[in-house]
Amino acid sequence: MDDTSLVRKFMDADMQLTPDALNTLHRQDDMESAVERVLVRIREMESKPLLVTANLITKILEGVDVETAPTPMVPPPGPSLPEAGEAPRAGKIAEKLPEPTHVKFKPKAGEFEPRVKVLKDITGRSYTEGKLKDFVNVFRDRYERLSRILRKRIDFHDAVPISNLRSFEDRTLVKVIGMVSDKRETSGGHVVFEIEDLDGLVSAWVFKGRRELMRKAAEVVVDEIVGVVGDVRSGDRAPRLLVRDIIWPDLPITHEFSRAEDPACAALISDLHVGSEMFLEDTFIKFVNWLRGEAGNAQQQELASRVKYLVIAGDIVDGVGIYPQQEEELLINDVIKQYDAAAKLLAQVPEHITIIIAPGNHDAVRPTEPQPAIQKDIAGGLYDLNSVMVGNPARVSLHDVNFLIYHGRSFDDLIATMPGLNRQKSTPPMIKLLQKRHLAPVYGGRTAISPEEQDYLVIEEVPDVFHCGHIHVYGYERYRGVEVVNSGTFQETTIYMRRLGVKPTPGIVPVIDLQTHQARVIHFA
Repeated sequence: MDDTSLVRKFMDADMQLTPDALNTLHRQDDMESAVERVLVRIREMESKPLLVTANLITKILEGVDVETAPTPMVPPPGPSLPEAGEAPRAGKIAEKLPEPTHVKFKPKAGEFEPRVKVLKDITGRSYTEGKLKDFVNVFRDRYERLSRILRKRIDFHDAVPISNLRSFEDRTLVKVIGMVSDKRETSGGHVVFEIEDLDGLVSAWVFKGRRELMRKAAEVVVDEIVGVVGDVRSGDRAPRLLVRDIIWPDLPITHEFSRAEDPACAALISDLHVGSEMFLEDTFIKFVNWLRGEAGNAQQQELASRVKYLVIAGDIVDGVGIYPQQEEELLINDVIKQYDAAAKLLAQVPEHITIIIAPGNHDAVRPTEPQPAIQKDIAGGLYDLNSVMVGNPARVSLHDVNFLIYHGRSFDDLIATMPGLNRQKSTPPMIKLLQKRHLAPVYGGRTAISPEEQDYLVIEEVPDVFHCGHIHVYGYERYRGVEVVNSGTFQETTIYMRRLGVKPTPGIVPVIDLQTHQARVIHFA
């Protein structure tokens, strides 16, 4: 069993191995047997640890009672301010940031209180047992909520249940709403997908001669909810639909976004990957120096003075055992120490700024989505900051402006499934998720789903700002009144990224004005 398989075995059980734990297992005469003993014993524990340490493994293999063995606490970091030096060479806001000024920095954002409301988050609300009935319930919930959205459309008020199709005459035009259970291409080049609702199943046929309809059919993914307009073909053992159009739940054409009363701004970042040799610490400190008002002319400092929130959309640390050969690029090979280092860096952010921290797939949380917030016993230092810890995804109101924060792991599945998407343009996959009104529409891919009491990945409420990361490429556009932002990264190209052909855009920070909804972009790399 190689290291990657071993680490993945524990990740599949919602746990992470420390490097010392990995070494302890390697020293066992029968490693595979030792691994199974450890996993079986941990599953029997009332409180399953998220982090598996060498000490815990040793106790289990020696037969010592480990029921109350705690995960080590992270010591709170002390304040660590950057040394005075050259001003950040930060590309441009409207122009290049000049040398530091000697004008005393007076942040306007310090004159009013933060207004943060966590509107939806799985943290503390995960009650699933992972049984078949739980999966049935979560998919039923997905269908019911998204079909309601489709039925609110004027052109889908008259959608009929699939089970009623047998009662229609041949070539009758009908509309149905269902979940895509299968999709295939015939030998003749046509596309057929099966859709089902709570009471019936029907095959929907798209013929290759209809170019625009074939383009739409190529964007259909299994397990999503769609509306289909088509002609009934009866007379067979089961009716079929000859598709005329495919409709997604999508966002309303217009969206009136909320505005803050105070002159507040939010800086959006993600994918720091602290602990990696490729983490651009100098670039990150340049960004923090700007937040502190230590660089820029009067106009640029005025923008910094209005930053009230720093929103981090996951991958605060690089983690351990996440991708092949990661150990070759780790500067800190202990995930607890990675969080300690991240907390010390974030402690330099001015106190008047509230930091919203959500996890990503590199963070020490369960791999299944929705993911709860990073736990205090793993990253205690982050809790000592002026921070609000949330899960992934999370809906958060900042000064009455609604943010949907999602790290973006499902982009891997979407890019692999849908033509026209790639890793160099980060906003098109985000827009596809908004159109499908679901953050991870593909089940059974790289994005593992936890069957909760409801589907936390449905985009039921229209956000003002949709903020993601994961792809490591900055992007911004507005879609139907929603600001779609991918905040890039603070990490250089890794071995894994190079294999995927990813060219990251590090050190680019979008700043959203919560009153005007104007976005300004700062280049720090």
